[in-house]
Amino acid sequence: VGGSLARALAPAGLSVALVEPKAPRPLPAVGFDQRVYALNGHSRRFLERCGVWQRLSTERVAPVREMRVFGDDASRIEFSAYRSGVPELASIVEEANLQQALHSSLSAQSNLTLLTGAKCTSAYWLDTLATLCLSDDSRVEANLVVGADGAESALRSAAGIATLVSEYAQTGVVANFKLGRAHRDIAYQWFSTQGVLALLPLPGNCASMVWSTPDTHAQLLLAAGAEQLARMVEEASFGTLGQLQPVSAAFGFPLRRMRAKRLIGPRLALIGDTAHNIHPLAGQGLNLGFGDADSLATVLAARGLESDCGADSLLRRFERSRREDLLAMEVLTDGLQGLFSSNLPGIKGLRNTGLRLANRFSPLKRLLVKRALG
Repeated sequence: VGGSLARALAPAGLSVALVEPKAPRPLPAVGFDQRVYALNGHSRRFLERCGVWQRLSTERVAPVREMRVFGDDASRIEFSAYRSGVPELASIVEEANLQQALHSSLSAQSNLTLLTGAKCTSAYWLDTLATLCLSDDSRVEANLVVGADGAESALRSAAGIATLVSEYAQTGVVANFKLGRAHRDIAYQWFSTQGVLALLPLPGNCASMVWSTPDTHAQLLLAAGAEQLARMVEEASFGTLGQLQPVSAAFGFPLRRMRAKRLIGPRLALIGDTAHNIHPLAGQGLNLGFGDADSLATVLAARGLESDCGADSLLRRFERSRREDLLAMEVLTDGLQGLFSSNLPGIKGLRNTGLRLANRFSPLKRLLVKRALG
């Protein structure tokens, strides 16, 4: 997300320094990256404007033209790009593919200094200047610093910005599979007492699995052999995509909700995972981060006669521009996660009845698609 902001600032008339702890990972020679993202229409348009989308290895990008979501009985809701009047609902892009395209685009940017192999360890602020202290003992001075250094941000801590954190007691387990049946550009999602299982289409009739599941169940999935895991996923997905063949190892990451109490401070803005973490069930985490970068770049490019890019008035404008989207997505994902993880009497019937009714109401589905597309 930080790199996308640096690229988006190219026409803003600013000198930009990007601090990157590591060089981008190469694309896998065989198979696909285990980390993939479902990028919505807004993210794609943003990356196109930045000249990043055009540098992707397009043969490794898969469109999502339909989405089928199943409750924990026979209930379901379906979304169609065709019925919604759009070419696709999302694009599935590997993390490494995105990193490589972004790095290629940044290397052609004349107003950018790329500082690779270091990270921010602390920072301090004066009235007109912020100073970053880096792990290689160097320092960077700027009128504005942007925290995009992840959920455990040293920059956010140095600024004294508190966070609100809720642990889901869940782990996201990811792996890739070759499918026994054609996915036909359809993304699938199953809600159950074992969490949320998603199978996202990849090229070559493969799929990326993201299983957001209670920690105890995640331990079983990660301890299973590759073939045993494939059988467990087949069972949980009711054999919808046929026999699965593992094409990558599985790995897991803890899930939690986090929100910074403020997106800004004196000469500071927070974006991406530094500002917010949400449950991956809606696949919107990176889309929100690109929304942050796009909004901040737009505010800075339109600063007019304001020569100070770290002016409070600009930063407040950025924070206001993001408040509604961030709150709406947090409420939606937390609400769905709570609704489908609850075992309270009557809740199961309520959530599945809601899915059935929503599936019959086309205007509501079109509204949901429009919101998800950005």
